[in-house]
Amino acid sequence: MKILCAEYNPEGRGTVVPIGDNALLRNNDDFYIPDFADRLSCSPQLVLRIGKLGKSVGERFAGRYFQEIGVGIRFYADRLEEELHSEGLPAGVGSAFDGCAAIGSLVDKDKCDGTDYAFRVNGKIVYEGSLQALPFSAEHLISFASGFYTLKIGDFLYCGNRFRYRELEPGDRLQICFQGKEWMDFKLK
Repeated sequence: MKILCAEYNPEGRGTVVPIGDNALLRNNDDFYIPDFADRLSCSPQLVLRIGKLGKSVGERFAGRYFQEIGVGIRFYADRLEEELHSEGLPAGVGSAFDGCAAIGSLVDKDKCDGTDYAFRVNGKIVYEGSLQALPFSAEHLISFASGFYTLKIGDFLYCGNRFRYRELEPGDRLQICFQGKEWMDFKLK
C-alpha cells in the first residue's frame, strides 16, 4: 500500500508525491507533535482509496479506479520545510513524517450524498470544501498519478488542498464533518 498526495502551488499547478505508510494516523488517534515541528500547519483533504490495479490510466477511465471516498488531514512542519528549501535541499521530510496523514472512515462513492465537508479547529469552521472545488478532478489526479506510480488496490490518494491552517498548537481540537456526520475528531498533543 502506498499513499499518494496531491500538492498544489498558489497558482493551482499541482503534482503528486508518495509518502510512506508510516504516515497514516488512523482511528481518530491524537496527533503527537514531533520535536522538529515547532511551527505546524495542516490541510483538510478528501481521500480516495484505489480499488483497481492500473498504470498510465486514461482520464476518461479513471473513475473506475476508486470506489471509496473519505476525508483526511495532512500535517506539515512549516519551519523545517522552509529551512530545507533555503538550503537547497528537498523538503519532503517536512510533510512525510510519522502520523502526518490522518485519515477518517471511507464510504462507497455510490452511496455518497456529495463530497462537501467542513473543517473545524476548536469548534470553529475554518474551511469548507468539496471534490468539485479542487483545481483538478479526481479522475485527472488518478490519471496523472498513474503515469508515475502503478496504482495498487488499497493505495490512498489524498486529493490535496491549497488551503493550510497555520500555527497549530498543542491542545487544538480538529474535526471534519462529512456526509452530515462527524468523521474526524481528535486533538493535538
